[in-house]
Amino acid sequence: MKMLICHDGSEIAQSALEKSIAMFRCERPEIILVTVVEEPVDASSYDEAAFEDLRAKREADLKEAADGVVKLNLDVAVIVAIGDPRKMLVEAIRKKTPDIVVIASRPPQGGVRFGNITVSVSDYLIHHVDDCPVLVMH
Repeated sequence: MKMLICHDGSEIAQSALEKSIAMFRCERPEIILVTVVEEPVDASSYDEAAFEDLRAKREADLKEAADGVVKLNLDVAVIVAIGDPRKMLVEAIRKKTPDIVVIASRPPQGGVRFGNITVSVSDYLIHHVDDCPVLVMH
């Protein structure tokens, strides 16, 4: 069984990872951890430096999460993608063909805006991933 788990380094993402493993551990899942770092809005040196700091933090958080999975004697792979989280996650799902996708849902704080409508990444995945179930953890 392959599980693609979205992980942004937050406590809720870590909780979703731990709960997913607890639920599916008897299946000895292969875990694919994915994080996405959004590109800077403009090309200023400030934005570029902030982007590099965020990328380094996400990579470190993902390594720490992967190390925790390895300690449980499970196989783990990591993907660090750059771009729009919605599109990059859908692309990772299509490439890796997991049996299930796990994403944490946060309390409403914004999300991605389309005009007057705000769409969360988890909601986007529910509506754009057809090949496998998407488990949204609260």
